[in-house]
Amino acid sequence: MRERPEGVWGLHFHPQDIYDSEDQVHGDHWADWTGSACPALLLRGAKGGVLPAEQAEQMVTRRPGTHLVELETDHFVYANDPAAFATAVRGFLDAV
Repeated sequence: MRERPEGVWGLHFHPQDIYDSEDQVHGDHWADWTGSACPALLLRGAKGGVLPAEQAEQMVTRRPGTHLVELETDHFVYANDPAAFATAVRGFLDAV
């Protein structure tokens, strides 16, 4: 986040930060994903969004201990189905 002079109204980020962040999410991140053996909860919105079902299945296959929960919502599962999100997180935490 870039600094703004005190009292100046504006965005809390510079628009270039959006582009920089987007560039960082592309690429091969399998080494990062498989670099840990701790249990992982993978939540996926089944009604479209960012994570295709095939990729979610690969994530589960490549990293043992990954628990996939698909919810009947879009990518913003925590906002659009907070009850199901909480249930999934509680269930995962109870199991670890």
